[in-house]
Amino acid sequence: MTDPFAQERPTGDNVIAWPFRATSVVANARRDCETLQRSVATLQRCLGALGDFLRNFDDRPEAEGLRAHMAELNELLSLRLAQISRTECLLEELLRRG
Repeated sequence: MTDPFAQERPTGDNVIAWPFRATSVVANARRDCETLQRSVATLQRCLGALGDFLRNFDDRPEAEGLRAHMAELNELLSLRLAQISRTECLLEELLRRG
């Protein structure tokens, strides 16, 4: 069964062009990546502000454990930002090729 949305490129190189709908999905995914990046950056800023607050106002031993946990969360968020960035690059490449 043939795909009614796919069209062959006129160059004759046997490459099937992406259907418009697929291109739209990729573009939407890129926008979602941008939204995720902004959200993660906001979370990191909030963690930083909370860390500053704890350093200035809470010197109990429990606060040190919380600060360590927050540092781990910040590191994980940084890893997620890198993953999102790589995903966004791959999506950009798909759009460019499409």
